[in-house]
Amino acid sequence: MPESSSRPSSPGRDRRRLTPTPGAAASADGAASPVPDILNRYTLFLATERGAALNTRLAYMRDLKTYLARLEEWKVAPDAATPDTVQNYLAWMQTERYRRSSIMRAVASLRSFHRFLLSEKLADKDPTALLAFPKPGLQLPNVLTRAEVQRLIEAPKTDTLLGLRDRSMLEFLYASGLRVSELTGLRRTDVNRDEGWVRVLGKGSKERVVPVGTQALVWLGKYLEGARPAFAARRPDREEVFLNRRGGRLTRVRVWMIIRDCAKAAGLAKRLYPHVLRHSFATHLLEGGASLRDVQEMLGHASLATTQVYTHVDRRRLAQVYRKFHPRA
Repeated sequence: MPESSSRPSSPGRDRRRLTPTPGAAASADGAASPVPDILNRYTLFLATERGAALNTRLAYMRDLKTYLARLEEWKVAPDAATPDTVQNYLAWMQTERYRRSSIMRAVASLRSFHRFLLSEKLADKDPTALLAFPKPGLQLPNVLTRAEVQRLIEAPKTDTLLGLRDRSMLEFLYASGLRVSELTGLRRTDVNRDEGWVRVLGKGSKERVVPVGTQALVWLGKYLEGARPAFAARRPDREEVFLNRRGGRLTRVRVWMIIRDCAKAAGLAKRLYPHVLRHSFATHLLEGGASLRDVQEMLGHASLATTQVYTHVDRRRLAQVYRKFHPRA
């Protein structure tokens, strides 16, 4: 790099230039920086005009803050960014070993932000107009075997209140295939224990109904009757199913920590996170003969192509069996 951030304003335009980052207190001429206001407007734009879900908005803003911090180091204002600026930023992400999925999301975030600047007449051009998404490639999800799932689920010590909650939570995650954000937001009125289903509010505020297995419902009943009342004593107003010890809502980070600790207690060497149980849920259903369409509906995938990755997992398992047992493999 670096690129110059100084260029003449477009004729007939009377707009204040954006300073390189939201952290700057004032622009070069001493005026207060407009960037914080722009970010607030952009957040509102995502929520109202794009209808983006909260998690999407948070992810976009995280991407944007990293991008703006990099532009500050390069002394490039957001409205002065060029296609080369954006390409250099993506190259920097690759150098820093960001995951391909993170880079692909960054492309979406930057395209959305620069289009917003252009539409609001805060920039003269969109440097991402010709930017293509990186070729995704096939990344197979991390999946547990049935035996490993059993060891993980049985790891919590159910003679304690927290252990009872954790066992119920693990059973429920594997039985329903919920995303961790869907689990932490689950309310008691969303679960029909008599008929064995749960109502889920997923990505994009799309609602779906997912069946839940008998064992998960049994453990859920034990938790609701034997542990949750103690947690809810401080916060009787909370409606979420799974609470922390102070009666508040469980966070996604806390769920990840619980799974990590249970994996360690179970002697599982794999790197585990909440989505692994969702991957395992889908893979084991397909291995058992469930149709791809049914699994798609239970997972809440908008596209069948997203669900098809699990068929590759099943093929990989079959290939391993073939290589192990065929005499001429």
